[in-house]
Amino acid sequence: MIVWLAWAGSAVGYAVLVLGALSLDQRIHTRAVAQALARHRATQPEPADAVPDEDLRLGVAAVAVLAQGDGSVHRAFFTVITDMVARGVLKPATEDDGTPTLRIANRRRACPPDASEAEAELRSHAAHQNPAAADPHSVMHPTADRLMTEGYLRGRGVYIDFERPCLFWSRTVAALTLPLAALETYAFLDWRYALVAGWTSIAMIVVAWGLALPDGDSPRELRLPVLTERGEQVVRQARARHAHLDPAKRPAARPYAPDEAAAAYAVFGEAAYAHFAAHTPGFAAAVTGGVELRLASRAAEHHRRHRTDFLG
Repeated sequence: MIVWLAWAGSAVGYAVLVLGALSLDQRIHTRAVAQALARHRATQPEPADAVPDEDLRLGVAAVAVLAQGDGSVHRAFFTVITDMVARGVLKPATEDDGTPTLRIANRRRACPPDASEAEAELRSHAAHQNPAAADPHSVMHPTADRLMTEGYLRGRGVYIDFERPCLFWSRTVAALTLPLAALETYAFLDWRYALVAGWTSIAMIVVAWGLALPDGDSPRELRLPVLTERGEQVVRQARARHAHLDPAKRPAARPYAPDEAAAAYAVFGEAAYAHFAAHTPGFAAAVTGGVELRLASRAAEHHRRHRTDFLG
C-alpha cells in the first residue's frame, strides 16, 4: 500500500509541476501579447476625417463588401443581382422544365455604357443561364481588389508583429522529465510494479515531448480586422445615409423603391434581402435555384477532376 501511495504521489507531483509550468508560461505569453497590442496602438496614426460621400463614390457593391466585414464578396454579388431585378433589368421567370430562373427583361435593350463590370458580366451570363449561378468570386474580384488597393481592406490573416516569448518553464520541465522518468523506473524496479512504472515513465516522456513542441500559430488577439479604419468609416457613412432602409424599422407592407433595394441589402444584409424578396414574387426561388445550380456544377467538376486524377 505504501508503494502505491508513493507512486500516486509521484504522478500527482509531476502533473502539478507540468500545470505550474504551463500556467507561468501562459502569464508570460499574455503579458507579451498585451505589450504588442500597446505598441501597435501607440504607432497608429490618428484616423483621418471621413471623405464626404465616399460611400456614394465607391458604389453599393463596394459598400456591400465592406459591410459584410470579412472580405467576402457574396453579399456584393447578390447586391448587384438585387439591383438589376429592382431596376427591371432582370426578371424572375421559369425554364421550360419549370425551374425558377432569372432572365433579361428586355433582350433588345443593350447594356448601357455606364453599367458596372459586374452588371455587364451578369447580363452576359443571363443570356444562356441563370445569372445567380455565376461564380461570385470571378464576378466581384475586381471590386474587392480595388478596395484592397485603395486601402479599404487589408486582407485576411494579417497579424500585428509579435516576438513570441520563450516557453522557459515548460521546456525546463521537459528537460527534467528524462531524469525524473528514469528515477520513477528505478524506484519501482520490483516486478510487481514494473509495468505501471514503465507506462508512467512513457506517459511522462510523451508529455515532455508535447511541452517541447513550438507553438507556431499567431495569437488570435493580434489578428487585425479585415477592414481598415478607412473601410470602417465608409461603412459608418453608409449606415447613417441609409438608416431609413433598415428592415427592422420599416413596415413589412412597405416595399423598397427600385433605387433603394440594393443599398438596403448592401448595408443590412439578409434581413433586407428577405424584405425585398417578400415583395418580388419568384425572386427568392430563382436565386436559390441559381445557387443550387452553381453548387451542383462545382460538385460535378470536383468529381470529374478527382476521377481523372484517379485514372491517371
